[in-house]
Amino acid sequence: MLTTDYDRAKADLDQHGYCLIEGALPPDRVAALRARLIELAEAEIADGTDYVYDGGANQRVWTLLNKGEMFEELAPDALILRLMGHLLGPDFLLSNIDANIAGPGGTPMFMHADESFVPPPWPPYPLVANVMWMLDDFTPENGATRIVPGTHRLDHGPDWSNLPDTEPVCGPAGTAFVFEGRLWHQTGANVTKDERRHGILAYYCRPFIRQQENWFVSLSPEVLERATPALRHMLGWDHYLSLGMIDGMPREGMRY
Repeated sequence: MLTTDYDRAKADLDQHGYCLIEGALPPDRVAALRARLIELAEAEIADGTDYVYDGGANQRVWTLLNKGEMFEELAPDALILRLMGHLLGPDFLLSNIDANIAGPGGTPMFMHADESFVPPPWPPYPLVANVMWMLDDFTPENGATRIVPGTHRLDHGPDWSNLPDTEPVCGPAGTAFVFEGRLWHQTGANVTKDERRHGILAYYCRPFIRQQENWFVSLSPEVLERATPALRHMLGWDHYLSLGMIDGMPREGMRY
């Protein structure tokens, strides 16, 4: 399933609900992102601001836009934005960008779809989508994300009383795993003795969906000041049709 071809990636998304972009990040960039993520995870544990769960095995590092310019550069990656445009249409937003670290002894996350906040039946198109940037080789043993291919064609989330078999999404470090919001998935169990699996998730949504992160409150002012117009747009600083307007906005700013 690994590919470097955009059309093949789109076809995989449509057929399977996910695609794998090989070599989406070069080795030097993977190394820099991984080193920074490890530094952040250790610092947050040390100062008590961490989000460690699953008995201490797994850790999330939230709101990465505030934690290094390298993450600001990752969110508007050109290839990923093309694929998000294919899934979500124009004017989509960045809902969040965070990291998921799966450590030894970590158990499987509960099966879910990222669109589970939407009451069923779901519309026949995704409302949200994700990219997982693999900063390590993802393997069945170290907690690779597990999925149920094809579930993006259903109009509802999992029935936890009758869960289907899953398969791991594996790839070398630097792979971009793009998947749409209706796909059933979970963090896999990490059964290794000493291997931590690092990944960064950039989460996008259609422009009428509430973002996971409240950027208007949480974003550091200096990040907004240096944000490109494209990033500001994805953060929600432009309005969409009649949503997000401000009293006194010039008429030429209206888009309907």
